[in-house]
Amino acid sequence: MKEDFLHVIWQNQYVDRTKDWSTDSGKLLVKKPGFRNRLAGPDFHQATVFIDDLEWVGSVEIHVKASEWNQHGHQNDPTYQSVILHVVWEKDTDVRRSDGTIVPTFELKNLIPLEILLKYRSLMDSQKTVKPCTPFLPSIEPLVLISMQERVLVERLERKSELIMERYISNQKNWLETLYQTIAWNLGLKTNSEAMLNLAQKIPIKHLATLGWKLESILPIFLGMAGFLESDLASDTEKKLANHFQFYVKKFGLQKPVIQWNTFRIRGSAMPLVRVILLARIVSQLPDWFHQLKENEEPNRFFNHLELELLPDWVEEFLQEHTLSLSGTELSDFVRNSLVVNSFSPMLTAMSLHSGEREWIEKALDWLSALKPEKNVILDLWKSLNIKAENSAQSQGLIELQNEFCIRKRCMECAIGQEILRW
Repeated sequence: MKEDFLHVIWQNQYVDRTKDWSTDSGKLLVKKPGFRNRLAGPDFHQATVFIDDLEWVGSVEIHVKASEWNQHGHQNDPTYQSVILHVVWEKDTDVRRSDGTIVPTFELKNLIPLEILLKYRSLMDSQKTVKPCTPFLPSIEPLVLISMQERVLVERLERKSELIMERYISNQKNWLETLYQTIAWNLGLKTNSEAMLNLAQKIPIKHLATLGWKLESILPIFLGMAGFLESDLASDTEKKLANHFQFYVKKFGLQKPVIQWNTFRIRGSAMPLVRVILLARIVSQLPDWFHQLKENEEPNRFFNHLELELLPDWVEEFLQEHTLSLSGTELSDFVRNSLVVNSFSPMLTAMSLHSGEREWIEKALDWLSALKPEKNVILDLWKSLNIKAENSAQSQGLIELQNEFCIRKRCMECAIGQEILRW
């Protein structure tokens, strides 16, 4: 038995009404269960109950056992002195406020319908599947799933945007620098995201702006700072690039980071060297990208308006020396979708949270809705249950639902789990 289950029971009043409800202070009648409190303090606020025909208005606290009231120190906490009812699974002791008055306790152990208890046990005891609600899904109304997808999608965007806000603050509230670092983190994928972010943090955009955002000048800096100009068997091209890099190190006082690139089981287009060149190519047009991000209403128009600057001739030769090709330095469909999902939409959400202007987060949602859904094992699992994503907004919602709720068995915080319990 967990407390979150009792929250659902109380909030929805899933209590057997054929039996008498009573507390240790008298007969109980619930007029309003109150509003769920997600912050510190009692679990429900603004509840209204009648105990022996005397009306009480205040807070409700919920525990599995009544003794947890004292274990958590509520008896001495001023925040809990407004509690009018203590709802518990098992009353194993009386509880009191700081002034010594008893808090009426309502025990649920013998009042929850058996059907609900069996459904709850089925969800919590499911060990053979990462989706405990699988047996119940066919009977769930589609609207319940849709509303839950929309809710967790916003939560996913807000969670991602929190990291962006941290970068924004550390960048002295510079959105352009923040976008640059976010794109770098994104291009590194899971294996090299932190390494790419570290690289971007060591090459401030103020230096790139001084160079007029010229790709020919930016590339040696990125390659040198990333450690790709240190070969003992350097070609003439690489030696020339290394000389350019050393000039910029002295000019800007650059501090070369220590980066350990992960290349194990990584395909050519995702190799660190290729991604660093792609990052430099994008950064050379960063101001225009940021402008178009704010102005364009859909991702297709955004990318159609932008055309990456042509790479210098020596880049192909340089890549070939490392047994790589130019193909990964282009904006493939995969890269475009990844940028929208992992950089632009969270960035717009962060801008919305910072400014309080909802238009940015609505734009983030619109951009995701305009993309095709991703393809991965999580979405294949949902598809096997006849739940298919039609766009990236839906697929992102399903991914979040699986990772943050299903796997962690947060069924009582999920609209689907609560609907399963509905009696």
